[in-house]
Amino acid sequence: MRFAILQNQPLTGGIIAKNLRISDNGNGELSLYGDFTITLKVLDLTTNGAPNLNSLMTFTQQVITNKLRGGGYRSGVNFLKYNSIKKAFDTSKTWTYSIRYNFNFTVNVQQINMLSQLKGNDFVLAVVDSIGYQFTDQYGRRNNSAGLTQGSDGGGPAVVGYSNWLKDKYTGVHEFFHTLNLDDIEDAGKKNRLMYHLGDNIGHSLSNTEKGTIMNFIMRNLKDMEKSSYNNASLNTVNKLRLFLRDTTNGFKYNKNKFR
Repeated sequence: MRFAILQNQPLTGGIIAKNLRISDNGNGELSLYGDFTITLKVLDLTTNGAPNLNSLMTFTQQVITNKLRGGGYRSGVNFLKYNSIKKAFDTSKTWTYSIRYNFNFTVNVQQINMLSQLKGNDFVLAVVDSIGYQFTDQYGRRNNSAGLTQGSDGGGPAVVGYSNWLKDKYTGVHEFFHTLNLDDIEDAGKKNRLMYHLGDNIGHSLSNTEKGTIMNFIMRNLKDMEKSSYNNASLNTVNKLRLFLRDTTNGFKYNKNKFR
């Protein structure tokens, strides 16, 4: 896995994959291989600017890179039966697989300055002045939100409050992994986990199950593995971000003149 330099990166977004291939061990396990580039675009919508944004982006890029290292494993994946001779999935037969994801990742976290730099399949993290949204946890306590991500099935967009991000540098990573389909955790016995979100974390680990969930989202359609390369499907990012920011229940405060 490589750590990409922030400067001078092309503004490509979302997921781009090449050198895809599949190995079938004949006993119900597929191993997937490929080289992936994942780009997260950061849009500064704060009123007075975010002077520490570059250092936060660098930290976020490093952590995402480290968390994705080593691939992942997922069992009980129902899909079409793979024909290793034809190197294709049989559309007439189904099968249940365990899958090992042996992906190499390059991660780019890039700042953008305008909507025209967002494309439909991009991942985006918008930085705002503050977030007014509150939630009630499983213990009945009210909590303020440091960040929010739209959608329950991944893809984003995500929004973080700048002051909250400064207070906890893992906030950007946490919200981005919601984009990659991870859920929040409130179990008091799991305060060492990255996705624990009640503010008294003692660690920031990911479980093997969570890593498998991320990999399953990244390569959600296994038939894409038959191609030499692919880009993720459109997330309709720009329109979703517009609606997300305008939703008054989220209580976002930001410089609306920047969002053009």
